[in-house]
Amino acid sequence: MSIMDDTTFEDKTMLAENFFANSGLINDPDDLLANHESRPPTETNHYAVLNVSKFASTEEIKEAYRRLCEVFDPEKHSGPALKSSAAAKLHVIKEAFDVLSNPKQRAEYDQYGDNGAASKWDIGHKVKTPQETMDDYARLAKEQQQLELENLVRSKNDITINVDAIRVFEHYQPPPISLFGRASTKKQRTPTIIDSLERTEISQLYMKNSFLTQFGPRTQLILGGDMTSRSGTGSGNITGTLRHIYSDKVSLELGASILNPRAAIVKGTYKVDPLTFVAGTAHLRGTRGPTPLVMTFGRRITKGTTGYMTYRTGDWAIGSWGPAFDERQNYSSMALGITSADVKDSYQVELLTGVLRSNLLMDRTWAIDESTRVRVGSKLSSTTGLTVSVGGDRRITQHTRLGLAVEVALSGGIAFNLKAMRLGQSVTVPIMLSNEFSPKFAFWGAVVPVCTLAALDLGYVKPKRRRERAQKLQELRQIHAEFIANQKKEAEEAVNLLKDSTARKTRQEQEKDGLVVVEAVYGNLNAGIIADVTIAVQALVNNSQLVMPGGHSKNHVLGFYDPCLGEKKQLRIRYEFQKSMHEVVLDDLEHVALPVR
Repeated sequence: MSIMDDTTFEDKTMLAENFFANSGLINDPDDLLANHESRPPTETNHYAVLNVSKFASTEEIKEAYRRLCEVFDPEKHSGPALKSSAAAKLHVIKEAFDVLSNPKQRAEYDQYGDNGAASKWDIGHKVKTPQETMDDYARLAKEQQQLELENLVRSKNDITINVDAIRVFEHYQPPPISLFGRASTKKQRTPTIIDSLERTEISQLYMKNSFLTQFGPRTQLILGGDMTSRSGTGSGNITGTLRHIYSDKVSLELGASILNPRAAIVKGTYKVDPLTFVAGTAHLRGTRGPTPLVMTFGRRITKGTTGYMTYRTGDWAIGSWGPAFDERQNYSSMALGITSADVKDSYQVELLTGVLRSNLLMDRTWAIDESTRVRVGSKLSSTTGLTVSVGGDRRITQHTRLGLAVEVALSGGIAFNLKAMRLGQSVTVPIMLSNEFSPKFAFWGAVVPVCTLAALDLGYVKPKRRRERAQKLQELRQIHAEFIANQKKEAEEAVNLLKDSTARKTRQEQEKDGLVVVEAVYGNLNAGIIADVTIAVQALVNNSQLVMPGGHSKNHVLGFYDPCLGEKKQLRIRYEFQKSMHEVVLDDLEHVALPVR
């Protein structure tokens, strides 16, 4: 039995597109650039202005506001220019305080930024606590984001082209036969690569398309169709599925096919508690026999890890009602498993025992960087023996991923899998290389494609992305040139206002051997595109401690500006504490807490 003939073969060239969806940090340069393109850098981050955490209490916000008011009070500065700058900064500080000190406005701001005040949702209620108000906005925003996402990928298309390339690697060519039945003495032509490639055959073609329509926030209708062509014969069907979420605990799904063979399916899920769920599926087949059932019980063990148990009845009969044992297409089985869906490291282990087949499945996927993922899996089956697969995928553009995998079965040969995916559209090409196991062939079957794609990535894709990114950065900076100049000017004005109070604070820290910032620079440290923020950082020191909450860009902190718009930024601080020199380098969104032990 070959890999292609195994009905349990699964395409695991790449994971789902939303693998990094739960990651709140933007570290990939292309994502960072796209974020600036879609959201012009014109908004002020109120949390950064007050230098407080997004989870800061009302008391912490008031204390931060009081300290900043003392520093930027126009009456404490001399000269019309400084007084005017202090008044402008005080206006920004007061605006941030007014928003964050109001629970309703703060909830709106957390979800929609400065546009939150224009929201038409009526959430605020006099009897609701601030936390309840924020929870309401988070719930409605989540539903709207889910709706926008569904509308974005409402059309899905999957194409699978099974290729049989076994004959490509067969070098034997029988000698030509003469008219009298004897072998011809005519010199044979040496086969070329083109001759070998012409032996490739498409063994199967599969296409599936679906369209999703949203009927309110809880109901979806999916219309789809599929088509299969194999060995000159084809088949297809049209299906319809209705999904509805009755409550936070109960959801139901009804599906049916229109053409023969007609079938219907009913799925239901019930959340017993926040950690436990029960799901059931029934395949309705009319009066031909009892309904095959699939029942799953799952429970979250730890954060990101879920254990589950699944029982499949398969085809079964009650007396003479139903298919005989030898005529059944599916047989009963029981599976126990555990799965983890961490952002950067996921795994799955499953033990399945059945009437005709049992297997042990182990699978692990981890991220090498923001664009590349690697997967290693194995399956020990009672029918096909040991199967090992190695694969991975890489993002080549913002919405496009390219993946490959090599699967080797000790009893079924070698297969190579190539897959491209973009915004719900995917093309998968499983290629059967050999129906027999060969260590040498398995090695070269994995090395040659990997080296080819690596050379393509290094020689074409990456240079092309760098050129496009440099061009986009130049265009972005030209578009926002006025904003960048104004932000730099405002940062310099803030530094001038901070000089006197920071100098006094520095002397106080020196007298008690406290925390003194010797140098602080912000920007692209590797390229040398930086801004001096020594005074702005020293101004944030209180009682020999420096705290800068993370989760937002530091270019919104008073005295900071963005010297390299669209690029990844870091903050480097050299400081003296208790007569010892220290240095730290932190990412733009990273939390700062000094001194470190």
